[in-house]
Amino acid sequence: MNSDDKPRSHREIGSEGEDIAVEYLLSKNYSVVARNYYASHAELDIIALDPDGETVVFCEVKSRAESVAEKYGRPATAVGRTKQKFLVYAANDYIKKHPRECGGRRVRIDVIEVYLPRDGVPKVRHLRNAVTARVGYNM
Repeated sequence: MNSDDKPRSHREIGSEGEDIAVEYLLSKNYSVVARNYYASHAELDIIALDPDGETVVFCEVKSRAESVAEKYGRPATAVGRTKQKFLVYAANDYIKKHPRECGGRRVRIDVIEVYLPRDGVPKVRHLRNAVTARVGYNM
């Protein structure tokens, strides 16, 4: 709950989760290249460069209040087939429009789960290669 004791909105939880995910990536020596990249109807929450310097990482951030996660399961379960299609579409769009940054580099799509307790320290779970492009499934 926030200082007014009102429940946080879905948008507030999502925004807070993205900020926490950025802090997490920076603490792991990733370079954050962009946030909230839009390609038509699809969005990439975070685009980063892996510490190896050779991999562009497209991150989908899924945040849940811990009490909601206990009831509905892990945040990554919200990245179903349709969401995967949008992520693959947006990643391809970014690669085409940014050949200098992406040319010759490996790419991957990760999911970062952020669990937000009412009080205390948020928990982050980084799922590398959570989405792989598969013809007929998410392409």
